[in-house]
Amino acid sequence: MTVKNSAIKHRLKKKNGNYQLSIRNVIANKGLLKPVYWLAPLIDRLVGLKQLDNMYQDNQFEGLDKAAFTKKFISTFALDLQVSAQSLAQIPKTGPAIVVANHPFGGVEGVALAHLLSDIRPDIKILANRGLSIFPELAPYFIFTNPLKSNAKGNSQSLKACLKHLKSDGLVVLFPAGRVSYPKDKHSPVSDHEWHRMVAMLAQKCKCPVFPVHIGGQNRPIFYRMGLIYFRFRLLMLIREMIHSQGKTIPITIGKAINNMTHKALNNKSDQQLTDLTRLLTYLQDPALVQHWPERVNPEMQAIAPAISPDVMAEEIAQLPESQHLASFKSLSTYYAKRAQVPNIIEEIRRLREANFRLVDEGSGQPQDGDDFDDSYVHLFIFDRDNKQIVGAYRMGQSDELLADKQSNGIYLANMFNFNSEFINQQAPCLEMGRSFLIAEQQKSFHGLLLLFKGIGAFAKQFPRYRTLYGTVSLSTQYQPLSVMLIEQFLVAPAHRQGVAAKKPFAHKVPYELNEYLTQYGSDIDVLDWLVSQIEPDGKGLPVLVKQYHQLGAKFHCVAIDPNFANTPGLLLSVHLPDTPEKLLKLYLGKDYQDYLNFSEG
Repeated sequence: MTVKNSAIKHRLKKKNGNYQLSIRNVIANKGLLKPVYWLAPLIDRLVGLKQLDNMYQDNQFEGLDKAAFTKKFISTFALDLQVSAQSLAQIPKTGPAIVVANHPFGGVEGVALAHLLSDIRPDIKILANRGLSIFPELAPYFIFTNPLKSNAKGNSQSLKACLKHLKSDGLVVLFPAGRVSYPKDKHSPVSDHEWHRMVAMLAQKCKCPVFPVHIGGQNRPIFYRMGLIYFRFRLLMLIREMIHSQGKTIPITIGKAINNMTHKALNNKSDQQLTDLTRLLTYLQDPALVQHWPERVNPEMQAIAPAISPDVMAEEIAQLPESQHLASFKSLSTYYAKRAQVPNIIEEIRRLREANFRLVDEGSGQPQDGDDFDDSYVHLFIFDRDNKQIVGAYRMGQSDELLADKQSNGIYLANMFNFNSEFINQQAPCLEMGRSFLIAEQQKSFHGLLLLFKGIGAFAKQFPRYRTLYGTVSLSTQYQPLSVMLIEQFLVAPAHRQGVAAKKPFAHKVPYELNEYLTQYGSDIDVLDWLVSQIEPDGKGLPVLVKQYHQLGAKFHCVAIDPNFANTPGLLLSVHLPDTPEKLLKLYLGKDYQDYLNFSEG
């Protein structure tokens, strides 16, 4: 129910000529509430309002304007609001905008946000519990509602007031949980109640940015213990928790604006799911989730090796059997070869690997990127015949041959993972894929990636015993560890972890709210791509190869740190080609893909 400022002042009781904070200020002296009204002095003492009133009187809060009130409140309660100027600078100074926040304390955070945001936006309005109407000085900041009853009289008017304010280019602050955070049971962490879908409703109607704000901190343990006995005890204790908030340090983190609630990844999502995604993003701002990659001791970067003569490379290609020519498009052709066949081309591939890996902080610092596995693996590469240059490559290991040949170094990924007999590379011939790159000029072109995968498909057709591809996609350390955690949690199903374990695992705290979201809605790679783009400062989404392999029907198994590749995290995956969607088999293997599917060694 909306409580107007004039009505509050009318009901306030005098004390030595001053207004007194009392439960009587927010209830009516009639009907079923009449006994409560007359028991107000006792209730005021019980819930802590008497003590709060003493602070109100002693510090002369009465009659202050809203900005002076919040400033004095922060000072009197000695609250240390830790928020960066850079974070605050994200809030636009004009135009409609929504700020959403979690609700850890039940009152203090509303005053804190009013204090911080009013300097940026004098037009701030906060949708708040009508319990905060005990402070008449704050009434100009608030649109009051009754969060304990979703259909309470006046709540629809509150939402209409928010909508009207946004359409007038105002800033609205929402605590969509509507009530203070609490643990669901004695085994659960403290977290918000389910968020009201009004977040998505308002954002879409007004087409305005939404800023997820995480407020750190908790109430006292006794608050949660009493709430587990009976949930309404939390309501009775809120005033005392406000009093005991004195001296608290409150970290406040403002996330990047959600400007694209209509992003294609969010199409056909309900208002509730969109709101729950906003809730998840809010909790992902928690500073406790911020990790940093170990500081890399950067090797001395030696000069990149000199390029191999284009004519020398063209001569080596001319000597290859026609069967090793896999695909073509205009001047680009895809081939495969062993190092013994094209030693100079492999030197150029190693040179280009190092140059391109350095662009994403994965370079070795050596003149070229190479190891002994280059001798035993097959190299798939794209050659630009017009410019006589290598524009991309992939390294492929034939697992059956490598594991059978005692003279070889075995398989590269055994350096990163412990494979047991359950994993596919121990059960059947596979192609181990790795060390891929496209030169910078090709990375925005569809054709380079297409030719690599057409080459893989043509190779599989020539050697149809290979039914499965497996390998790692490098998750560059240019991604935040938080993004890598999201990728692992969204994509790696528990059942697919069997048969393999990381030798050097990637470890990151997984927030309770992420598990809650995935339990309710499941994994969706488009949503993951959107979440990563919201977290990454430069707005980049998932690595292209992750999306490419997902389209092929990949199973994602594990994330490990590669000690031989600049300690870069790698996402292990496998693709069983016969299970790939038909349209992609036709694209990569050609119209006669059915011959591959019908192959049987028996």
